[in-house]
Amino acid sequence: MTEIIIQAYQVLDEILKDEHYIEMKRLNQSIIKKYENEISAFNEAKDLYSQIMQEGGTYHPDFKRVSNLLSETKRKLYETDDMKRYVLLEKTLQTEINTFLADLTEFISPHMKTPDVFGIIKKGGSCHVR
Repeated sequence: MTEIIIQAYQVLDEILKDEHYIEMKRLNQSIIKKYENEISAFNEAKDLYSQIMQEGGTYHPDFKRVSNLLSETKRKLYETDDMKRYVLLEKTLQTEINTFLADLTEFISPHMKTPDVFGIIKKGGSCHVR
């Protein structure tokens, strides 16, 4: 079992060296500095939305206003070129990891249930690993 854990850490080291991951880290630091006001406004709107949801949810008198505020602050942040690039890199890296996990699972046993690209596990079948 220790050997498997060591190999898992080796895979993790490879992921940390991946160009997509490195670019994501660089972009993350840049976004935090460059869009400080947008991030702050988004977090404040998120906190306000959570408060409204706890106090009365969709029946709260300020629900519509706060929902619109949250949507607008999120749109402003996520429509920046840096955030678009970050989200694209994140999806690419996630796809690479999911492909690796699917290949690994298939290698162990073709009978194991694995999630599809949407994260849904198909019904039926069972694991026959022995």
